[in-house]
Amino acid sequence: MTGSSPQILLGHLAAFGDCLYATVIARQIKHDFPDCHLTWAIATPYRQTIEDNPYVDAIWEVPISRGEAVTGGWRAFAREADKRQKEGVFEKVFLTQILPDNFQNFDGTVRASIFNGYPGKITVPLNPVLRLRSEEVDRVRAFAEQHHLSRRRHVILFECAGLSGQTFVTQPFALETARHILQKVDDCCILLSSSQRLESDDLRIIDASVLRFRENAQLTHYATLFVGCSSGITWLSTSDWAKRLPTIQLLRRATSIYASMVHDAQYFGLPHDHIIEMTDCTATHLAECIAAALTTPFSEARARFHESIRIDHQFYLNTFLLPILKRGHLKQGARSLSRVIRRYGVQALTTTFKSTFDGL
Repeated sequence: MTGSSPQILLGHLAAFGDCLYATVIARQIKHDFPDCHLTWAIATPYRQTIEDNPYVDAIWEVPISRGEAVTGGWRAFAREADKRQKEGVFEKVFLTQILPDNFQNFDGTVRASIFNGYPGKITVPLNPVLRLRSEEVDRVRAFAEQHHLSRRRHVILFECAGLSGQTFVTQPFALETARHILQKVDDCCILLSSSQRLESDDLRIIDASVLRFRENAQLTHYATLFVGCSSGITWLSTSDWAKRLPTIQLLRRATSIYASMVHDAQYFGLPHDHIIEMTDCTATHLAECIAAALTTPFSEARARFHESIRIDHQFYLNTFLLPILKRGHLKQGARSLSRVIRRYGVQALTTTFKSTFDGL
């Protein structure tokens, strides 16, 4: 306890991008309850997203794996959180994570669905909150000096191993793309960032996996273009620590608007003219887009390559709604569907649902 300050718990265990979204909720809680003492419960693999966060007073680290954080480990944590609230340890508890038990909050895209887990309105800035330590800044500076990034006219930061199932990008695809880029653009290097090490015999193709996830926010300050796949590093690049970069997003067409950065920005009234989105493309086509983005006005590259992703709720129906109904969670399914209808309207769902049920 901290004097008479109200004790509040924010429970969001996973994942990197989702926890970054939830940092906005932590900031909102501190706005709504300025005298509170806020504890954030987070799984060990994702703790770094909230270290040194100015809106978090204490961290309850839950020592579970990534998989457990969205299955049984979450449920065990939720029971313990409920127990501590009943014992008076916490006055208020906000559990904002969607999977596995808050499906009722899902309305079609991730950020808005996480915000639905907080009962108040979000009025604070929407940039994820991140604070790096001086030694992390120094570590990235040393990395940049080692690879002579300041000498390059073009430095591409490429998120190449998204784990959220929202992209077609793999590390081999990124490597192939990098080789095509180097044939098209002079004085360029590509930083391939993921949790997986890679080998490259070209000094212009650089393995950035040696840096911590959160250090990629500092790495944006050395880059001139970001290529992402709507995974953790993408949303890290939108944090209040990162430098805003011209951005290319690579998405699976089947996920429709679920993973779209532009759709998310439009919904929240955020700028998006600096974003090009492409779906299921070849490495050659992507390299052409990147070369255009680097060597011509970005607006011209966007006019040529950007794809307006059609709103299609087939992914929502097949991946979220039908499975939850089949498991007997009728109230959760109904509440989620109600949110989707409020957001998109009945007409937007009619064609998708009709074609699906006609085929059953």
